[in-house]
Amino acid sequence: MAQNKRLIKILIWILGFFVVAGVIAQILFTQKVKDALENDLPENISLEYDALSTNVIFGKIALKGVELRTGTFDLESTRIQVSGLHYISLLRKGDIIISELLVVAPFFRLQDKEKDQKANPSKGASDKSILLEKCTIQNGRLEVFRETTDSLHVKIEDIDLKLTEVSFSKQTETQAMPMTFASYQLDTEKGYYDLGALEYLQWDNLYLDSEKGHIKTFVLRSKYSKKELSRKLTVEHDHYDLVIDSLSLKQPNFGFDTARPKLHLALLQVKEPKIDVYRDKLLPDDTRHKKLYNQTLRDLDFDLQIDSIEVAEGEVSYQERLEADVVPERLRFTDVSATILNLHSKGNGTVSADINAQLMGDGPLNLNWSFDPMITTNEFLVTGSLSNFDSAKINPFLRTNMKAEVKGTINQMYFTFSGHELESVGDMKMNYDQFEFLVLKKDRLGVNKLLTTVVNLFTNNGKRTEDDGFRYGHYVVQRDTEKSFFNYLWLNVKEGLVETVAGNGKKK
Repeated sequence: MAQNKRLIKILIWILGFFVVAGVIAQILFTQKVKDALENDLPENISLEYDALSTNVIFGKIALKGVELRTGTFDLESTRIQVSGLHYISLLRKGDIIISELLVVAPFFRLQDKEKDQKANPSKGASDKSILLEKCTIQNGRLEVFRETTDSLHVKIEDIDLKLTEVSFSKQTETQAMPMTFASYQLDTEKGYYDLGALEYLQWDNLYLDSEKGHIKTFVLRSKYSKKELSRKLTVEHDHYDLVIDSLSLKQPNFGFDTARPKLHLALLQVKEPKIDVYRDKLLPDDTRHKKLYNQTLRDLDFDLQIDSIEVAEGEVSYQERLEADVVPERLRFTDVSATILNLHSKGNGTVSADINAQLMGDGPLNLNWSFDPMITTNEFLVTGSLSNFDSAKINPFLRTNMKAEVKGTINQMYFTFSGHELESVGDMKMNYDQFEFLVLKKDRLGVNKLLTTVVNLFTNNGKRTEDDGFRYGHYVVQRDTEKSFFNYLWLNVKEGLVETVAGNGKKK
């Protein structure tokens, strides 16, 4: 019995020792955390919080009502909690390993520094590393402001982010993002991205992980109405209104662990894109050199590789204002679908695009376009076809843009042209019926019979053809380098039409 009492006393003393030691450790741990938060932070960081709680046994630190401010970064959060601090690695090597970092309802506010002001990795930085086995942000908000103008650059709402195996070390300092992680899951609601003085991006929902992603209701728009934009411009600039119902991504890779930014996708699906482009030609021309897409891709400052892009149920419309008192009509392409393969900026091989649409909702149009971004002469090849097109469908556009109308049906039209930065060579063949040009009067209220007669003297109405029923045209086009690739494309189609309809129509 006496031996049992002695054993109980020993156990009580041991238990009491551990309780006292635990209380002392808890007090010392709490005080150590307070001292570190008050004295060990860099001078440019101001930290305030409403309450601090710790648990030395579980390595837990929690702050409530947090406000952290630096010169370019502010953070407010209802709760920031660190759990599972690994003491052994901290005591042996000074490395910090944390089981979980949880940030609840944070509001991040950043100043977006200019690229040339980006800080370089500090010399003599510590060799110690930080590992967060799990990092979670719940219901966050982000606002990024431009440093020079203090205007809103990025705004994202309802951010939920999960990262695993997040590592900060001396080796990660030189990367585009100075950390590595094993996996991620990002889910946000409304987002806004300012593209500069004239346009912005917006979306309703965005989800991304390492295997897939989607963006719902993606918008690119001009900030101003067409009239307001024209008043603000000194040279012509297109007015955009693009709405995409949804974007789906497969196997996204953003290259966070590389020195150069990169975006690689196995597949990008674009559903129901609708774009309306308006150009005010009464403004002075923008005489800067316009890059072809070969060079545009080649000059990107990040590594882009999209294996396949699929576009479905799209619509494109284009307006040109040529006269102050004339409302321009639209050139429309409906039922647009496309497959684009091997789109890249630093890779290998040919980029190819196969595009199908209905011209003015009537004639099936096909366009195949291919080029290699790595060929510095910017060579390209385009083939296409148009069939069963009632040419009168395009008259509203021709009436406002060219003071002309056409009659007749294009049964079949095929064209091929290839070129480079300055010149292209092409061939066209057409089978058409009762083709006729009508030149309108200046007020567009009637036909200029004299000019119409003269024009049609040089135009074949489709009766005189080769034995296969087609008329042929061969042409050469000089590119205007102050205009875009699509102007280059239009020049080739227009010259092909003129040579086929007004030329001798013979096959070469």
